[in-house]
Amino acid sequence: MKYFYPWYNIVMERSKVIVKSGVIFILVNFLLAVFNLVIGLISGSIAISSDAVHSLIDAISGFIIVGCERLLKYGKFSKSRKKIERIATSIIAMIIIAAGVHISVESVEKIITPDEVEYSIWTVVVLVGSIAAKLWLALYLKNNGKKYDSDVLTASSAETFNDMLISVAVFISILIYMLFKVDIEAYISLGVALIIFKIGFEFLFPDMSHHHHHPLESDHSHGAKI
Repeated sequence: MKYFYPWYNIVMERSKVIVKSGVIFILVNFLLAVFNLVIGLISGSIAISSDAVHSLIDAISGFIIVGCERLLKYGKFSKSRKKIERIATSIIAMIIIAAGVHISVESVEKIITPDEVEYSIWTVVVLVGSIAAKLWLALYLKNNGKKYDSDVLTASSAETFNDMLISVAVFISILIYMLFKVDIEAYISLGVALIIFKIGFEFLFPDMSHHHHHPLESDHSHGAKI
């Protein structure tokens, strides 16, 4: 078949790369969820535990990426690629918004009733590793999304970048607490939640944004279009 259809290899390669990206997305986020949950429980940090929950939610959205691409392999749905990927992107956008809601609620609760936390060097090590892993994953998904023209991978890249912002915010607040004994974790997390809301709604309602791009995209890129 592939010798009679010039685009066969390109289509198959695109499908394989998207599925592979989805699997990597699931594995990385699952591992991050486990490590962050352990550190969060040990340190008593709500933000780190919340980060673990977000990584687990991201892993679930990875199944959306894989499931969407598998569905498109069937001839019955191949002509509905734009519609199916738009639905998948909207689901991921709603996950991003849900994460923003979760962070906002947790942050406000901590502002009202602060909890004592105890950080160690291992907390810092795990957070640095988490930030590095999320940045690599976000760039990996963004590059594949742009190369293979996939809105789903682009949305997942933005979602991962959001999570990295959360981890950076938590890391900064932990350093400040360790150095000056001032707890600003909740306030920083609340600010990050506003950014997440904005990006989530831009993916959910792309027509409302002329640029429709996330922080990892250059000014010349307007996002992938399917």
